[in-house]
Amino acid sequence: MVEMDTNFCFTIPQSKVIAEYIIKGQFADTLENQYNKEVKLLEVKAVNDSQIQEKLQLKILNLDSVIGNNEESILILTEQLSQQDKKLKKVKWHKIALGTAWLVTCVAFILK
Repeated sequence: MVEMDTNFCFTIPQSKVIAEYIIKGQFADTLENQYNKEVKLLEVKAVNDSQIQEKLQLKILNLDSVIGNNEESILILTEQLSQQDKKLKKVKWHKIALGTAWLVTCVAFILK
């Protein structure tokens, strides 16, 4: 088996060329690994971005419903205030009428 073995000897310039090929291959492997890592990170970022977008859409829907509820509450409160103003005016006129009737009654007793 030793007889079939072949040994190669390279000159220094040939050794430099071979070393350059090896280094370029290692550099290319490193770049490919780095590229694959960046692709994975970008995929994770894309998933996170889509999840964030979905959550923000839900937040927008919730805020829209809150705004709608607030507007409805404002309308109800405005109506209640209007009704209370009417009641207060009615009570005010009753008090004025009662006061006037009391005054007329007092004057009538005095004049008798």
